[in-house]
Amino acid sequence: MAQTRDRFALIENLSSIGGEPSRDLRETLDLIVATVAAGLETEVCSLYLFDPKRERLVLRATVGLEGDSVGKVSMRVDEGLVGMVIETGEPQAVEDAISHPRYKYFPETGEERYHTFLGVPVQNGRERPIGVLVVQTRRRRKFTAGEIRLLKAAANQVAQVLSHYRLRETLATKEKERDEYRRRMIEATRQLKDYEKVGGKTRVAAPVRMRRPRLVGLPASPGFAHGVAHVVGTFLSTIDRTRRARDPKSELKRFDEALARSLAELAALKARMAPLMPEDDLRIFDGHRLILADEEFIGRVRQQIEQGYAAESALFRVIDELSASMLNVADAYLRERANDFRDVGHRVLRHLRQEGGKALSRRTILVADELTLSQLTLVSHENMVGIALQSGGVTSHAAILARAFEIPTVVGVEHLMESVSEGDDLVLDGNSGVLYINPSVEVEREYDSLHRRYETFKRELMAAHGESTSTRDGYPVQILANVALLADLNLALRYGAEGVGLLRSEFSFLTYEDFPDEDQQLKLYSQMLSAAGGRPVTIRTLDIGADKYPPYLRVPREENPFLGWRSIRISLEMSGLFKVQLRAILRAAAHHHVKILFPMISSLEELRRARELLGEAQSELYKEGLEHNPQVEVGIMVEVPSAVWLAPRLAREVDFFSIGTNDLIQYLLAADRNNPKVAHLYESLHPAVLSAIADVINVGRAAGKEVCLCGEMASDPLCTLLLVGMGLTQLSLSPLFIPVVRKLVRDSDYQTARLIAHDTLEMASSQEIKGYLIERYRDLGLIQMVEMYR
Repeated sequence: MAQTRDRFALIENLSSIGGEPSRDLRETLDLIVATVAAGLETEVCSLYLFDPKRERLVLRATVGLEGDSVGKVSMRVDEGLVGMVIETGEPQAVEDAISHPRYKYFPETGEERYHTFLGVPVQNGRERPIGVLVVQTRRRRKFTAGEIRLLKAAANQVAQVLSHYRLRETLATKEKERDEYRRRMIEATRQLKDYEKVGGKTRVAAPVRMRRPRLVGLPASPGFAHGVAHVVGTFLSTIDRTRRARDPKSELKRFDEALARSLAELAALKARMAPLMPEDDLRIFDGHRLILADEEFIGRVRQQIEQGYAAESALFRVIDELSASMLNVADAYLRERANDFRDVGHRVLRHLRQEGGKALSRRTILVADELTLSQLTLVSHENMVGIALQSGGVTSHAAILARAFEIPTVVGVEHLMESVSEGDDLVLDGNSGVLYINPSVEVEREYDSLHRRYETFKRELMAAHGESTSTRDGYPVQILANVALLADLNLALRYGAEGVGLLRSEFSFLTYEDFPDEDQQLKLYSQMLSAAGGRPVTIRTLDIGADKYPPYLRVPREENPFLGWRSIRISLEMSGLFKVQLRAILRAAAHHHVKILFPMISSLEELRRARELLGEAQSELYKEGLEHNPQVEVGIMVEVPSAVWLAPRLAREVDFFSIGTNDLIQYLLAADRNNPKVAHLYESLHPAVLSAIADVINVGRAAGKEVCLCGEMASDPLCTLLLVGMGLTQLSLSPLFIPVVRKLVRDSDYQTARLIAHDTLEMASSQEIKGYLIERYRDLGLIQMVEMYR
C-alpha cells in the first residue's frame, strides 16, 4: 500500500510539473529529473533525448551528474548503455555498470562514482523512442520489478510533457492561430491535470518531499555496516532538565545501577584496549573512572534526584554546570577536561536509557559531529560495527584510527546530526560514502548480500600474503604500511605488510598528560619495533599542529593552522623536546631497522637545522655511553610545493624521500582536505598533483635515492598501476588496502603500467584521467577489484 501511495505521489508530482504553463522547457526538465530521483531514492536521474538532425542521444537534464555536461554529452544509438535502451526499446538494468562491455564513460559527467544503472525508453505509444530516462546509484542496487514499472510510468509522463511543450512551440510560431493556440493550451493543461483524478475525485498534487533517507559523505574506511545508531555528543542537549519523578528512591536506584554498569564497561574497555594502546594512553579510562567515583560529582547528582528530578535530568544539570565552569577558566588543559565530563555523562545516560544491560548489546553504528580519542575507544567494542561523522576528512585523526580498527567509516556527512536519532536503523557503505537511515527491506537485503561478497573477496585477496610483491614481468614493489598505534601495526602484519613506511609518532602523544620523557618514548618505540619483527620501520618525527594538538601543549589560536605553526616548525622552535624524541629514536634504532623522517620540510635551512639537532643528540648519547645507532638513515616528507621544486637540492642532503600526498594535494590545490565544502576540489588525480609526484620520483631515481609514497593516495586501487608506472618501488598505505594493492601489482605488467603513466601524464584534466584509468583497468580485467574498494 505504501509503495502504491508513493507511485501515485510521483506521478502526481510529474503531472503538476508538466501542467505549469509558465515554466520553460529547461526548467521543467530539471524539475522532472529531480522529482524522479527523489521518488526512486537515487543519487542520479538524467534525461537523454534523441536529436534526429545529429542522429545522436543528447543529455538534456540531470541531477547528480555535473551540470556543465548538459547539452555537451552525446552518443550514437549504438554507443553506451543509454544507446542500448534505444536499440532494444526495453528497460536495461545493470547492477555494476562500469564493468559492462557497453559502458561508455564521459569524464565531464563525473559518473565514475555511480555503480548501478537503470534506463527506460521515453516514447509515445508505439512510436520509436524519443529519449531515455536514466537513474543511477552509488551502491550496487538490484532494482525491483515494481521500481522498473514506476520508472516506466514516469517516462510515460515525461513523454506527455515533451509532447505538450512541442505543441506549445509549434503553436507559438503561428501568429494567425493565436486563439487556437490558447484554446489548445488550456485543453492540454486540463488533460494533464486529469492524471490527478482518482476514483472521480480530484487529488491535489503533493509537493516533492525533501526527506533525507540517504546521506552522502566521504568514504574513509572501507566495508559495510548495518546496525542501530548511537549518537555521541548530543544526548545531554536533548534531555529535559526540568523533568520530575514521583519516586526519588527508584530514580536513585536507577542512577546507582547506571553508575555500576558504566564502571564495568570502562574496565572492560580498558582490558580490551590494553594490548593495542601504550600504557600511558590507557590513562583516559582511569580518568573517566575517577570522575564516576568522585564523591562531589555523585553527591551533586543524588542531591538533584532527592529534590525531585528524574535521574536523566539530574545528570544533565550537574554535567552542564561542571563542564560550563571548566570551559570558563583560562587554562586550556582544564577546558579539555570539560569534554571528559560530558563523555562520562553520555556513558551514564546511555545506561540509564537502556535498562537491563542492553547498552551496546546490538550491532551499533557510532554517529557524531566529530570524535575525541576518548570516544574513539568505543570502536573496540565487538558490537561497534560502523562510524558516521558530520565533520572531518578521509585523512583525519578519527578516520585513520577507524581504519586501524577495521571499522567501516563515512566522514563529512552533511546534515547528519539533524537527520539521525538515537536508535535509528542505519546501513553504512564505507566504500562509496553513503548512509541510509531506516532503509527499506530491499536496501537492507542488498547490503547484507554485498557485505558477504566483500568479506569473501577480502579472504581471497589474503592468499599468499607472506610473499614479496612484484609485477608479472619482475618489477619489485615493496608494500609497506602507514601506522599510528600498535593496533595498526598488528593489523598491517596480519595483512602482509613488508614493513612500516610511515609511523605517525604523534598519535601516541595525544593522550599523555605531559610531554613523554625519553624513557617513555624509548619504551613506546621499542614495543612497536619489536612487534615489527625485524622489518624496516620509518619513524616520522612529531607532526603535531593543525588538527592534532596534545592537550598539554599551549598554543595560540590561529586563523589558518594548516599554514601555521605545526610539524617541523614546532620541533625546531622547541628544540629541547625535539632532541628528546631524536635521542629516543636513535636508542631504539640500536637493535632495530629504523629510519628517521622529518615532516613538512619546506627549505634547506629547515633540513640542515633538523640534521644539526640530530647530530647533537648523537653526540650526547655517545658521551653518555648510551647504546644507539649513529648511522640511521634520514629522509624528508615531500608534502609542501616548495620541496617539490627544491627536490634536486634536497636530494643531496637526505638518504630518501617520502611523498606525503595528503598535505601535498591540499597545498597544491588550495583545498582543505577536512572541509566537505571543498571536498570535490581535493583531487589526487589532478594533473598538477601527478606532475609533482612524477618530478620527485625522477629526481630521486636520478640521485640514486629511494622514493616512497605514503599518503592516502597509495591506498586508492585506481592509482596503483599509475604510481608503479611512474617508477615507484615503495608504497606505504593503510593496512586494510594492502591485499587489493598487492593483488593489482601481481596481476599486472610493469611495461603496461609505464604506458598507463605515460598516457596519464599527457592529460589535462582529472576527469579525463579517471575515465582513461577506468577504461584501462576494465581492459585488463581488473576493474572489479578496483570497484570493490571504491
